[in-house]
Amino acid sequence: MNFAMNLEPHIAALLFLASGASLVLLTLASLVLLFWRRKYLPYTLRAIAVLAFGYGILLLTFSAFSHERTLARGQEKYLCELDCHIAYSVQNVQRLKSIGNVNADGEFYVVTVCSRFDPTTIAPWRGDAPLTPNPHDVTLIDSRGQALKPSLAGQQTWNAAHGASALLLQPLRPAESYDATMVFDVPPGASSARVLVSSEGFPMPVLIGDESSLLHKKTYLAL
Repeated sequence: MNFAMNLEPHIAALLFLASGASLVLLTLASLVLLFWRRKYLPYTLRAIAVLAFGYGILLLTFSAFSHERTLARGQEKYLCELDCHIAYSVQNVQRLKSIGNVNADGEFYVVTVCSRFDPTTIAPWRGDAPLTPNPHDVTLIDSRGQALKPSLAGQQTWNAAHGASALLLQPLRPAESYDATMVFDVPPGASSARVLVSSEGFPMPVLIGDESSLLHKKTYLAL
């Protein structure tokens, strides 16, 4: 499995949850000591500082030892949803000069991305309940490092003509999958384009080993 992490996802989740719970307990203890036995307050404050510092060091250490990767078309990139994992892969790419009456400034890349809920990544007791994935960001990166978001005009025209969707937020049950289509207007001269599918929002930036964390290298999908 090609995870967007360089730490086993369940360990990263447990570290985050344990650290968060400890931080809450220490904060509550500090508030109690502030009004009851203030002489012990420095101990809980030091414990909070040590916990935050240690977690931050682990976060940066795993980022420092991460590596950039580019997966071939069809290979799956797994993004953590804490209690399970969704696999993303590029299934098809079309290159067009125009879509309907909308002309590209350079060339339209019509990228089909498959989202699959891998049933082997869930605990037996989870059941068949549907999962709505975390918000995701999809960006096309060319060889010059230029980051492109989907073309609004091209995307709207494509969706209207084909009944397609560019959203990766459709609820999934274990073993289900669906395709989403993104349209990018790629400038002339771009080459070696690849796509970055990444999680947005909390808690991904503070999960140890997650590619959304500070300075962590990314895993891309080749086109």
